[in-house]
Amino acid sequence: MRDLKSHFPPVVAAALLIVAMGGCATKLASIDTARDAFVTGDLSTAESMLTEVAESRGRFSGPAQLDLAVVQLAAGNVGAASSRLRVLRDRFDETSEASAIGGAGGGLLTGVKSAGGDALSMVSDDTARVFKPAGYEEVMIRTMLAMCSLADDGADAESYINQAAMHQAKLRTVAEERRKSIIPEFVDTTPHQELALAPYLRGVLREATHHDFDDAQRNYRLVSSIRPDFRPAFDDLERATIGNHSRPGHGALYVFAMVGRGPVLVPTDAPVTSAAVSIASALLLHDDEEDDDITRLPKITSVKIPTVVIPPSPIAAITVAGAPVDDTSPTYAFQLLGATQSLTDVGALVQTQADAERPWTIARSFLRQAGKEMAVGKVREGLGLTGGLGTVFQFAASSAWTASETADTRCWGLLPREIQVLRAELPVGDHAIRLAPVGPDGFSIGADSQTTVRIDNGRNTYLVVVAPTHHVHVVQPRRNDASLPGDFSHSAQNTK
Repeated sequence: MRDLKSHFPPVVAAALLIVAMGGCATKLASIDTARDAFVTGDLSTAESMLTEVAESRGRFSGPAQLDLAVVQLAAGNVGAASSRLRVLRDRFDETSEASAIGGAGGGLLTGVKSAGGDALSMVSDDTARVFKPAGYEEVMIRTMLAMCSLADDGADAESYINQAAMHQAKLRTVAEERRKSIIPEFVDTTPHQELALAPYLRGVLREATHHDFDDAQRNYRLVSSIRPDFRPAFDDLERATIGNHSRPGHGALYVFAMVGRGPVLVPTDAPVTSAAVSIASALLLHDDEEDDDITRLPKITSVKIPTVVIPPSPIAAITVAGAPVDDTSPTYAFQLLGATQSLTDVGALVQTQADAERPWTIARSFLRQAGKEMAVGKVREGLGLTGGLGTVFQFAASSAWTASETADTRCWGLLPREIQVLRAELPVGDHAIRLAPVGPDGFSIGADSQTTVRIDNGRNTYLVVVAPTHHVHVVQPRRNDASLPGDFSHSAQNTK
């Protein structure tokens, strides 16, 4: 069996012990300030601060780049956001567990942050490691690429959302194989969370062909099974069954809204559960068949781990009103088209997986802390400290070393809480669209945003908006050439 003490040779451990006592003083102040600026609607400040961190190539460069892509999307720089996300997707795939089905470890939350790990993180904490996104973040990169595509020309939206669904399935396979190979007696009763956006978007795009209605029906049924509370799916299924995309002389407007503040990680002192100890012991036995060190694992009552929280945000949905553009009148007669409804609850999906991965997260921290305490014991033996003096040294050194640990809370902090959608049939022509953020009581909580869209006969038009709290950012792609009739271009302004 792999001896934990082999990770900490006495001389190296003694030297590292002195360094580790200083702790990690790196702060996320810049990223936190940038995220606050984004929430308050100051996209320029958010982009500037995140760019500085992203270009630093430090330990927080990865999370900053993910956040920067969201800011760029909200600001209408769709091309830059898409390019950044594609580069990050390819880079992260090199170390993703989903890229090698059958390997040990995996899961939607901890993903590659599984038990075990490089020596540097084992003598300090996980913040010493190169940032590797959690599984749900890998899935959301592909989902956000689909949103970028819809905000532009929509050509690659189906490909990206299919990538997201397939990646989620691979991660599920990895997690199941890890469980079976390490603790086969453990029964996972966690309800599986599907990405409802994937079949919904496939159904929308199949329906838009005006001939693949059977495929559209299958996907809309899948949406209903995943999200029975998503009532628009019944209307979608009825249209696909009849084979009628829209009335003559009409087209469909789809508003995809990224609403609320999404999940972030915060440090927590978690009690060491029996399940976590069992996993830690199983991981050690999994490396070698010997079990001599298992009985000598120190007793540890709590460890520091990252925990998922959903920051409060007052926004519940976005109301959408429309009016035909009339060049002869300076004002529009807006009529309410409805409110966006939750299709994918990102926060709930991540929280559910976090709960399932919690024992594994605790097990990793437990192994690291146990290794530190055993390494200190080895140093004490090497120094010949026994009796009361040895006990004091053991307690003081172990406490100082483990106290220097910080939970790895690096994450994609600007994901939405939910992805919501509204479909409305509108007559052919240009329409002014007004969007307002509303709270749970249906009352407006911030300034309206207004944009114009072109509706073509029998075609879909997509409008993507980002609304973390009180501000609604309509994604207006920046184009160097003139917009062609029938594309997804629109102009936007904020109105009080």
